[in-house]
Amino acid sequence: MASESFDFEQVARVTTGAVGEPGKRAFYLQVRTDAELVSLAIEKDQLKALSERLQEVFSQVPVPPAGKLPDMALEEPIAPIWRVGFMTLTYSQDEKAFEVSLVELVDEGDQPATGHFQATLPQMQALAAHAATLISAGRPPCPMCGGPIDHDGGVCPRLNGHH
Repeated sequence: MASESFDFEQVARVTTGAVGEPGKRAFYLQVRTDAELVSLAIEKDQLKALSERLQEVFSQVPVPPAGKLPDMALEEPIAPIWRVGFMTLTYSQDEKAFEVSLVELVDEGDQPATGHFQATLPQMQALAAHAATLISAGRPPCPMCGGPIDHDGGVCPRLNGHH
């Protein structure tokens, strides 16, 4: 069965969040219009890339200082309609708005669902700040390999069996 695509002109809210213990967290991206709530499963690395890309845009355009963060908690029910495969982000200087396009992660040969929404500069500033906090709340990176400490219960691959 094909997943559901969506196309929102302007969202009332965009947020991200994680559920579970560090090391076993599931990450979500949520967008809300006045009438609809869409939750998507997203990888931590994708969220990190999105946050870094937003910071890059903010460094190149005149951005008003970010105010107090709105409530960024995920809304229930957190039922992802699909998992994000890849995303693109564009910023319109004229409209001071972001356009986000998402494509579902599917098996080769399957038709992916797509998602599209527009969000304001302040909405995306809040998303970037919140995402940075979420990412840093995970397991600290290993000083030797850069992977998360605990290595899923194993030993750092850099040690290669030598202690």
